[in-house]
Amino acid sequence: IQVCGTLCKGNIWGGSIAARWFSSVLGVRCWLARHYDAGGETERNGSHDNIERYAYCNEASMLVVSQQSISFLNSVITAQGWGRLVEPRHFRPNIVISSNCEGGDASAMQMERNQKGTNPEDSWEQIFIKGSADAVELTAVGKCARCQMVDIDPSSGMKGNTLRALAQYRRDRGHINFGTFFSG
Repeated sequence: IQVCGTLCKGNIWGGSIAARWFSSVLGVRCWLARHYDAGGETERNGSHDNIERYAYCNEASMLVVSQQSISFLNSVITAQGWGRLVEPRHFRPNIVISSNCEGGDASAMQMERNQKGTNPEDSWEQIFIKGSADAVELTAVGKCARCQMVDIDPSSGMKGNTLRALAQYRRDRGHINFGTFFSG
């Protein structure tokens, strides 16, 4: 099974009846799959120090985006006249961070600069979440390479130009990154 370009272990569940039902409802050929773990930790990408523990998520269990990053992306979409604006749920994050920082407008000069000012989560190494009695520490694992799924509006199913807009300023070594993975 391949998830976002990564080969994963899994089993097909429900057979052809379930596959036909999901395919007819979703409008694409698909199957119901369950993560396979043969009773222990398995290697991922051939590396012994990057163990697959998270089933079908990418590099880590927590995806963080900032509202500032969403706002800047929307200014790019608006500046290009590409229509539908996005919300955090287009990216399926676990945590959305709000701050008092302004994302600004998407000028050509800003798109060419380092994007830390428009995507602050790119530079975060750790996040501390304090409760009344305890605290949780999350450590950055890496950037989230995006695929065409971010183009699909979660409410309407209509296709937009989100990935195209991100490609204007978020392309890095063949990947279009948006959001940061954390584990803890």
